[in-house]
Amino acid sequence: MTTSLDDLISKAKSLEQSGDTEAAMSLATELVGQHPNEMKAWSLRSYLHAGRRNYEQAIADVTRAIAINSMEPKLFWDRGRYESLQRHDQAAVSDFSKGLELCDHYKDDYYRESLHFFRAEALINLGKKREALADLDHVREDLKTWTYKLRTKAELLAECDKLPE
Repeated sequence: MTTSLDDLISKAKSLEQSGDTEAAMSLATELVGQHPNEMKAWSLRSYLHAGRRNYEQAIADVTRAIAINSMEPKLFWDRGRYESLQRHDQAAVSDFSKGLELCDHYKDDYYRESLHFFRAEALINLGKKREALADLDHVREDLKTWTYKLRTKAELLAECDKLPE
């Protein structure tokens, strides 16, 4: 009986969650070697690199996943987050924007609010108040999420207020 790629990805995630990050990374590296044209394998390894705060390698792996499937909004959300953590704000804005385009394409709002929130934070870092405020209009008032720390919409609005018009 062969184990499916999805089963092996689940195993790697379980290993990571149980604290065996070395075994999880080893399995992920084995999977990208065995399945070099599978977006899921590259996405898994990207996720594991990000968990180790190795954002450059996470970006490289998710970029490989995007090369395989450039129509998956989650990949642009992931890469944008990793770019943001590196303070590559313009690259992050581009990725979040592409993710939003794909949400429109699929008429799927699953990532939409998060994409707007994260893009607003990157726009604030770039000093683009008007664009950040436009993104925050798409975010509910009580949203809290982790960017580089736990953030709220109110915090981002307060940061916008400090920016020049």
